[in-house]
Amino acid sequence: MPTARRSAAFDPISPDIDLDVLVQQTPNFEYVTRISCDVIETQGLDTFEKLVLLHVLIGGKPLVVEGFHKRLDEWTFTSAWLQDNHGKKYENARNLSKQTNLTVSIGHYLSNMNKLTNQWNRHNYRDRDRQRLYLKDIDCPEVWHDKLREVVPPSIFYLNDSTGDVGGPGAVDEPNPHAPGLRKSRGVARAGDLMSCLPPAMRAENLMCYIGHEGTYTPAHREMCASLGQNLMVETSGTLDPDGKPTKPGSSIWFMTESKDRHLVSEYWLSTLGHDIEVEAHFAQINAWKSAPFTTYIVEQKLGDFILIPPLAPHQVWNRGTRTMKVAWNRTTVETLELALDEALPRARMVGRDEQYKNKAIIYFSLVRYSELLRHVERQKGPVSNHQHTPDLKYSPKIRQLQKDFRRLFSLYTRLLLAEVLPHNPRDDKKIQYLPFDGNITCSFCRCNIFNRFLTCTTCIIPLENGEEDTYDICLECYAMGRSCKCISGYKWVEQFKWQELTDKHERWRQQIVAFEGGLTDKSALPLHMEQQYMRKKSLAAVCQEQLRLRPWTDPKKPPPEPKLKKDADESLVNADGTVTVKKRKPQVIEKGHIKNHVSNYFEPAWKLSACKCGRAYSYGNLFRAYDTMPLTVMEDPDWQCPHCLRICSCGKCRKVAGIKPFEPTGTVLGYDTRRVADPRSTESLVDFKQSNFEWVKKAGDDREDSRRLSRRLDEAEAAKSQGVALDDDHYVNEGDGTIVTNGDDENESPTVQTYENNIPIDPLLGGLPSNGTQTVRRNSAFDDTFQDSENQEAPHLFVAPSAVMLDQRHLGGGFTTDENGIVFQYPDPTDPDPTVPQYAPSQVEQRSQPAKASDQSKKRKRSDAREVQTDMLDPNQANEQYHKAQVKRTLADARRNDRYIIAEAAMSGKSLSVKLAVDRNKLAHILNQTPAQTTTTRPIKTNVILQSDYPSPSNKVKPPNNPLKRARIERDDEFSTRKNKRRKSEKEGQDLTKKPSKFMAISSGSEAEEDINSDNGGHAQDRVTKPRQLPAYLARKNDVGDNEIPKELTSEPRPSRRKSTPHHSSKESKEPDVALAEANRRAKLRALHWNHGDSSEGESEPETTPASKPLDDPQLQNGTSSVPLKSKASVTTGRVPISIFSMGKKIRVASKGSEKPHMANGKTARHSLGV
Repeated sequence: MPTARRSAAFDPISPDIDLDVLVQQTPNFEYVTRISCDVIETQGLDTFEKLVLLHVLIGGKPLVVEGFHKRLDEWTFTSAWLQDNHGKKYENARNLSKQTNLTVSIGHYLSNMNKLTNQWNRHNYRDRDRQRLYLKDIDCPEVWHDKLREVVPPSIFYLNDSTGDVGGPGAVDEPNPHAPGLRKSRGVARAGDLMSCLPPAMRAENLMCYIGHEGTYTPAHREMCASLGQNLMVETSGTLDPDGKPTKPGSSIWFMTESKDRHLVSEYWLSTLGHDIEVEAHFAQINAWKSAPFTTYIVEQKLGDFILIPPLAPHQVWNRGTRTMKVAWNRTTVETLELALDEALPRARMVGRDEQYKNKAIIYFSLVRYSELLRHVERQKGPVSNHQHTPDLKYSPKIRQLQKDFRRLFSLYTRLLLAEVLPHNPRDDKKIQYLPFDGNITCSFCRCNIFNRFLTCTTCIIPLENGEEDTYDICLECYAMGRSCKCISGYKWVEQFKWQELTDKHERWRQQIVAFEGGLTDKSALPLHMEQQYMRKKSLAAVCQEQLRLRPWTDPKKPPPEPKLKKDADESLVNADGTVTVKKRKPQVIEKGHIKNHVSNYFEPAWKLSACKCGRAYSYGNLFRAYDTMPLTVMEDPDWQCPHCLRICSCGKCRKVAGIKPFEPTGTVLGYDTRRVADPRSTESLVDFKQSNFEWVKKAGDDREDSRRLSRRLDEAEAAKSQGVALDDDHYVNEGDGTIVTNGDDENESPTVQTYENNIPIDPLLGGLPSNGTQTVRRNSAFDDTFQDSENQEAPHLFVAPSAVMLDQRHLGGGFTTDENGIVFQYPDPTDPDPTVPQYAPSQVEQRSQPAKASDQSKKRKRSDAREVQTDMLDPNQANEQYHKAQVKRTLADARRNDRYIIAEAAMSGKSLSVKLAVDRNKLAHILNQTPAQTTTTRPIKTNVILQSDYPSPSNKVKPPNNPLKRARIERDDEFSTRKNKRRKSEKEGQDLTKKPSKFMAISSGSEAEEDINSDNGGHAQDRVTKPRQLPAYLARKNDVGDNEIPKELTSEPRPSRRKSTPHHSSKESKEPDVALAEANRRAKLRALHWNHGDSSEGESEPETTPASKPLDDPQLQNGTSSVPLKSKASVTTGRVPISIFSMGKKIRVASKGSEKPHMANGKTARHSLGV
């Protein structure tokens, strides 16, 4: 099972928290570096791209670009626009308190955000039952996408395919879509987002919107596939909403780390907090960040703040105020692809997280695109009349950088091919099945995307309703780890590209690299067969092929054999006279194909153990937990040496041997329970990854707070930071000559000192990057508006909410404890089958921190923005001020029309109004003289549910009262008669036909007359009135409730075929239950009639074990009393009763045999016989 150790509990943040005081009093808290978006224009896009590369990608630190709200369209990026244009669109809001999804419309959610926010205060913000509804991961409107394209720099925008300049080197003439004629395209350069190189059908659409209120949050996590995260705050609430109601200013608090601390953060999460950061299920407490051994970067994201998140850097977000609206997207670069192959994908494979970005496919298609661009440059360099463009193409920094990226992508592509190389055997090549690549095949166990070769089981095939087959496909990495279906072996090889095609492209691209590098050198790329010779280890495909021969095939239809009990010691027997007899243990019988495990001293199957040349064998599970060695590492090394030969064995026998130093686990393993993520047909045959390594950590004596594991990770982080930040000449082109062009042309502008590193402006007040040199230049006025000297700023007030610093002794207990750092922990319930993730901590322990020392405060970064809270009624920009004046005028006009002008005006001006009501003395005396029994009313049960789903579903159908009176049309039988002499006969008898009965009569709901009317309409008149729409397929998939401890994408539901998409058959699924229900009702009612006559053998009958044979819920039918007599017993038994008669909901009364004519309950003659 997963770990049963204590784990840190969830503790929310108080609404009254003072962020400035928190940062000032915490030594390891710092504000993130900020720059103004105006600097991008003054310094140029190239300088900004270089800043992002140095500071975020290579340096691994977050960056904030502020001021985008001045450029966003004030009319489009508002909640009112979103409600008017997309208010009826249904999305899944995540209920963070219950870990469930709630289907609501966007308009319904936006209308109730004020209520969701006002429920929180400094006294109840820890309540576990209150709603925290977060509208996250919703599609960004197309209009917003187009507007953001005009504002955000092109190099960092969503799916950017070129960072070249318009008309730059390599540009060609292209048709102008906005005017007749031609225009210059962008020059040849690398793509800002390599996802754009994929075919459109394979791209992952990650441009998402996040709308949250006070108390919603995103747990600590990393960006998917080591991509570069980008988040822009496009709209926040101010002090008033458009209707004039008071609101709370919106903002988001970010707790961020840097990439070079990622291993330290991960180990701190595992060993100290008891959570795995890869699962994305824990929001860390403030005290946990305070006691962390790394620097935490704090950002208060306000309107217009654009945050760039480093790859693999853990971070979490807490939303404040009435409303925050953010747009986020991710970018994939060469740097992120290298991190993805080395770290992100192996970690995601362990926990079974979806790989939505298709990283291996991005490498292949990026090489295809870059190769075509470089060939285009070579064609332009050829014999042309315009030779003056040749120097620009040859020495262009963007083209040279494209060549370096092409070389790095080629190295990654070589790694992919070397992993899939099979030993040359013509027979095996013919057995490989070919399946054209479409990018949709994923591993059945880890759910990662498969690029080329994989294994498929020929036995475990599930036929689907649409005629397709759900095959069990396993990636090579998972199979080498011992993951597979229950067959274990007997797999078939499948490839999606012809191997010759991939190798031919590899050689063609290699020759292209040699050409633009000027010929063969010591660093030139080698052919694929030479790379294979220098590998000195088995390829991944060769390992899988070897394991296919070693592992036995198991029939999944047969029950697994019972495990044999192992007797660990001699057995002691107590005789009748009280004496003890020791029964010697029988020698273990050595079965065929079994060898002895060095650690447990038991004989196990040889394919489950790794044997060394010395004769000792270790299980793969022991090597993984005790020696941090993956099974693939052992299998691919032909000269593998066991821990005993390396003198690091930590078993009990070897600890006593002189010269052996037991190995200490370098990291913490909590265990990865992927049963609800992987395919239900899956199993783990080599290593039980659900087990933790705590026992081996205890043996090493490292089970304490200040563990050597944390110290080791801390030393690694410090060593990585000491290397500094610089551009590697092998990977990057250093543009520019070191000069800085400034805009300080005004002679009256006073010169100021600005720090630069590699020609990039860094604010000296914020510390910036380690500077190799400074330049004294005239600073831009944009810096004067954005950055202010910390000495001139007012000292922040020292008020901290009492609920944020005091321990609430009433809520402690119930399994919750605190440590010396104030972190709240909880121990999981042993009876809980899923104790890995805590749900709630009722209290947060915060001790008032002592003020930091002067030396520490001098090193800390000060808050760089002196901005005020942006409100809806005040903006320094003149255009915004005019817009808000018009908005106020329109709001007051609407309030006047709705008779609430006084309330709206008072709310805008912050005034209060007292109203006195005149009450009559006698009435007042009557009210005061009422007894408590007369005045008491039933109080409704208090509930914390504020927002409910507005999706039209059967559960939300409005039910009518018990017996409401309504008008229904009653038709006479003679009006529909075909006999012409019926009216004439009545006239002869002297009847007055002019006095017709009223066609409308009052009936009560649920009466027999109403049921008769409903039956004439098919028995479903009420259902047709409130019939809901079918749930769309995409909402049906997104509305699946996930597990409490794992993110939404890790839920396990029956999936369609991974090779082809399966259409949604909602109409078919909705019709079949109705037919079955009608048939069940028919048989049940017919059976009730048989019981009433005392003869169950005649007519149709069902066994008592069937569901349809159960008695009806109607007591009249069960007792045999109804309102319709039958002609005779034979009227039931001689003919077959139609389904329509018994599925309309009519009530039938069984009478005596003497009756001849059936009558309805209302006295009318029934015009239907009972099928005889």
